[in-house]
Order: sequence, then C-alpha cells, then structure tokens
Amino acid sequence: MLKKPENKTRKRLRITQCVLFLAQILFCTFTFVQIPNPDPKKLGFYATVFDMFGYLGGQFPDAAQSEAFSSVLPLFFVFLVIPIVGFFFCALDKERNLKNIVSIICSLLGVFSILTIVSINFISYGSLLALLFYLLISFITAFAMMARLTD
Repeated sequence: MLKKPENKTRKRLRITQCVLFLAQILFCTFTFVQIPNPDPKKLGFYATVFDMFGYLGGQFPDAAQSEAFSSVLPLFFVFLVIPIVGFFFCALDKERNLKNIVSIICSLLGVFSILTIVSINFISYGSLLALLFYLLISFITAFAMMARLTD
C-alpha cells in the first residue's frame, strides 16, 4: 500500500474510528444476552460478555440455558478480539489505507458474529448498541477511504 501523509481530516476520522472501537469494548460490559425464563414467576437471565466467560466451566442458572449456550460459549471471546484488533490497526497505521480495510472487515465480522452467536432472539441493549456502532464505524471508514482519494 502506498504511504500518504495524514492530513487534518483523515486524522480526525482515524481518531473517531479509534474512539468507536473503544466504545465497542465498553459495550461488552453491558448486557449482551437476554434469555427469558419459561417460568413467569422467575426473572430472565441477563449476561454480559464477561459473565459468559464466567460460565465456561460452570453451570447456567437454568438447565435449558446451559444446553442452548454450551456450544457458543467459547465463541464469546470474538466480541472482545474484533474491537481490539480494529482499535490497534486504526491507532498505529497513520499513513496507509490498511486501517480502513481492516476496519471494514472488523465491522462486518462484528455484525455477523452478533447476529449468529447471540442471535436475534436473545439480543439485549449491549449487543444492539454494538450493532449500531459497527454500522457507524463502517460509514466513518467509507468517509476515510474517500478522504484518502481526495487531497
């Protein structure tokens, strides 16, 4: 990739991408998964990404939830890895277009992983905010690619 010195507009867009990827890491502390309990007398199960890491070796509060999430529990590390990779590429790559390509790939992988791992039935407000911010990151990245073409 050709190295091109960063101007003021591209620097602002790159910093915006970095802040949005940091917000994605913050959204992992919000409730990502919402599972209603079949018994109307009991509350549902709400978990963050870090709570799901806690259930890797243990049991869920309900046996049906344990069966439903036992196969996808090891995949929850993806929700932390994707924004960390995107953040470091945007923070460290100042002159090449590689940060924009990685940012688009991270956004697509993030949306795909939320829709497949969490699934639409169990989406909570943390995962919903993450979806919206991944779309915002992809738009900012498209603007950054266009800003690189124009001087």
